[in-house]
Amino acid sequence: MKRFFLLLAAWCCLGLSAAFAYNPYAPNQFDAVDRNTWEYKAVYDLSKANLTGAPLSRFAPSYNLTRYEVTEMIAQAMKNRSKATPDQQKEIDKLAASYADDLQYVTPAAAPAQPAVQGIDFNWKGDK
Repeated sequence: MKRFFLLLAAWCCLGLSAAFAYNPYAPNQFDAVDRNTWEYKAVYDLSKANLTGAPLSRFAPSYNLTRYEVTEMIAQAMKNRSKATPDQQKEIDKLAASYADDLQYVTPAAAPAQPAVQGIDFNWKGDK
């Protein structure tokens, strides 16, 4: 009987922990970005200026941009910030502030390969 109540209590704890783990207010990276928001329009304008690295076909009416795609475009625009006009730089800064939480998850571009570290060969036999 003790074992039954112990298992029942463990099962309830697991069920409650799973229920409280879901955060309905967290932004979903797969949600489509609404076309009427200022973020969408700003990213579109930056894409027309070739600062996001995204083709304009992504902004077609039949294609819904996800939050992750917009975040990637903002990250690329931040890299190309020096090519932007002062007004575009302000838009990039505004977008970066708005998407700050998401930008930390965008993987940076692959770094150039580092040459292999040359070390001393280990000779376990002790021969020279």
